[in-house]
Amino acid sequence: MIDAEALKKSVQGKKVLIDSNIIIYLTEETAPYHDLSLELFSMIEQGSASAVISILTVAEVMSGPLRAGKSDVAMTVKNYLMNFPNIHCQQTTAEVLDMVGRDERVNWQTLRHLDALIIASGLYAQVDFFISNDRRFISSLPAEIMLSYISA
Repeated sequence: MIDAEALKKSVQGKKVLIDSNIIIYLTEETAPYHDLSLELFSMIEQGSASAVISILTVAEVMSGPLRAGKSDVAMTVKNYLMNFPNIHCQQTTAEVLDMVGRDERVNWQTLRHLDALIIASGLYAQVDFFISNDRRFISSLPAEIMLSYISA
């Protein structure tokens, strides 16, 4: 697992796409990754980095509370993410869809359609790299544009 210093060094001054699992670690206080997500969001809030999240990620993060019958929590999470400083919520548009399959660095064949759209959102927004612990992301993206908490 990476440590907070490695995360800071990697993210400082960068524009990153944050995948759903990274946000869920924060909102659900999931050990051992909660502290790293807290550090990441602190850096973004302070302007040390900027981030992009897909609107699909927002929906995915909301789905847990909704399934648990906690619509108020889901709406709070949505509002938190949609209004967080230095985070751009990328809509799924025809231009984002056009990015799917185009970047030869991405192994598109191994991705679920939602993950492909999330990655396309980051490509469209011209992020420096992607942050995720999702095995499909890790195996589909080259190391130079992928950061995972579970590997340096």
